[in-house]
Amino acid sequence: MAPGVNTTDPLALSVHGLNPQTLVETITRNKCYACRYWKEECFGLDAEGVMGKGAELKYIGSTLGPAYAPTPFICLILKLLQISPSLDIIREYINQPDFKYLRLLGVFYMRLVGSPVDIWESLESVMDDYRTFVIRKPGAVGVGQWSVDNVDVFTWNLLNDSEGYVLGVQLPRLPGRKVVEQGVKWRKMADKGVDIRRKSSLRGDKRVKEIAKHKRRMERIEMGL
Repeated sequence: MAPGVNTTDPLALSVHGLNPQTLVETITRNKCYACRYWKEECFGLDAEGVMGKGAELKYIGSTLGPAYAPTPFICLILKLLQISPSLDIIREYINQPDFKYLRLLGVFYMRLVGSPVDIWESLESVMDDYRTFVIRKPGAVGVGQWSVDNVDVFTWNLLNDSEGYVLGVQLPRLPGRKVVEQGVKWRKMADKGVDIRRKSSLRGDKRVKEIAKHKRRMERIEMGL
């Protein structure tokens, strides 16, 4: 069942210890709630509905024009934060090759809510996407409101900007790739280490019994038994 107009789905998990929607700043969030696109296009959307809207996007951005009105892109990001679909669905957004703006929607959302391992694995998978796309700049008017970027460059910036602002949203802190790799290796070694320690403990117990048996034997010899 879809959540209310502005409330977070009660089944949604917290993200970084927060209500997911609070990842978008209050001013921008309230502008989204008040805008026509949110009320008319985002009402009652589920993950499949967001996918359809994402495929229709013509540009990305946070806010636009002198009034800093929210873009459809940031409204859909907020909607995803509201309904909190599984990351497997977001990977479908990212992995489908046909709609670049839907892919960017998934990439940006994954960067906000995913674990470091999920983020690096999912975002690196599109680093060979060199297509250009349009960004609408906040507050600008006329020709200056538009810029062009490449999917791979935008994605690279998301991975390497540890905790800066992108599209008016502060990115959660992301450890570097080497740190994440070391963490994964450490966990695997730790899992193996449980068995290693257990085997070591069993070997130690056996050795203690052998020593005790030898000690008793020596005591008997000394007593002339």
